[in-house]
Parts: sequence; structure tokens; C-alpha cells
Amino acid sequence: MHKSLFGVVIKKIRLERGFTQEILAFNSGLERTFISMLERGIKQPSLKTISSLAHAVGMKNYELLHLVEHEVHQASSELNANPDAAEDQRQLDALELEREKSRIGEIMNSMPIIFFARTPMPEYAATFFSKNIHQLFGYDRENFMQHNGFWHNHIHENDLPNVLDFLQTMDVNKVLNHEYRFLTASGDWLLVREELKLVTNESGTLKEVIGSIAGISQVSN
Repeated sequence: MHKSLFGVVIKKIRLERGFTQEILAFNSGLERTFISMLERGIKQPSLKTISSLAHAVGMKNYELLHLVEHEVHQASSELNANPDAAEDQRQLDALELEREKSRIGEIMNSMPIIFFARTPMPEYAATFFSKNIHQLFGYDRENFMQHNGFWHNHIHENDLPNVLDFLQTMDVNKVLNHEYRFLTASGDWLLVREELKLVTNESGTLKEVIGSIAGISQVSN
């Protein structure tokens, strides 16, 4: 728990790929000693480092961050499920988790990719949007959080039926991708790519839909 959760994820992926630290260092252009310090939690990654490591293991930046965020949530659940742990250890673990979450938040909000969470269908109500949503669309995230129809009302009318049909195809642990046009605050149409995944809790009950949205290009109506 005292190790950087980013380091935990990187080590896990490295071993799954069958990479040594030397191979990962070569593929990412980083020093082997730096890789070692990352995995042990001695060093923390910059956005450039995350990009280099993601490329080295054949992943996209947001895919790697998704795994780190999942590790944070899992660690939080394990901490809450162990009430008999020593109080001083719990405080140290909680502090480290908060620092990890803060670091992930800083990185997420500096990237042109929106991360979100919604309730499962049919409500599909927004429960979380990363702060950088304003950078991409020009709207405050409160618009999306407070008004359930705000999102669909800004999807191009010709794309909306396909979007709604697409949402019906979501399945547990299956990552889906689709594209559609979205009306920004400036009045321009932005073609976006959305990635979605339906997740469950430990009992198998549908928990939420998580995903990311990236802008592709401005398009005509």
C-alpha cells in the first residue's frame, strides 16, 4: 500500500507482457533505474512519462490511466473492508490514496480527454465528469450533471438514434467505441469518439458505466 499505485500497475503490465525492466526502458526511452524507482514508488510519473510508458506497452494514455484509477478504487475498497487494521496504518494508507487520486486528477484534467461515469441504462444519468470537459465543449460540467437530457440534446439529430441504439448493446466487461457529432458552446459541431464499459460490483449487480470522450475534429452540420 505504500508503493505508488501507478508503479504497481506498470509492474503488473510489464510482467504480463513478459518484459524485463531493461526491455521496458528501451521501448519507452527511459532509464532502467527510473523504471525501477517508479515501480517501487520512489518516483512519480509526469504526463510525458505516462505517454512514453503507454506507447511502450501498446496502450493509449487514457487506457493506462483507467487501469491506475481501477487500482485506486480497489485499494480503497480493501481499506474500507478491513476495520481491524491499525489506525495509524489506515491513516497512512488513506493519505497515500488521496495523494494518488490527486495526482491522477491533475494528469487527467491536463489531457484533452474527458472521463465520465453514468448509472446503467435505462436512466444513464451522469454521476461524474472530469473537470476538463469545459476545455473540449465550452460548457461547465454542472450542465451535464444537473440536467440529464443536456447530453442527448446536444448530439446531432442524425446521430442520436444510432447513439441510443449503441447504448443498448453494452455488455459487462466489453469495451465499446462509437463516434458522433456534438454541438459545442461556440456553435460548432465537434466529432467525438466515445469509449464505454459497463461494470458490476462484487455481487455481479450492474454498478455503472465508465468511459472516456476525445475530440477528433470540427465538422460541418
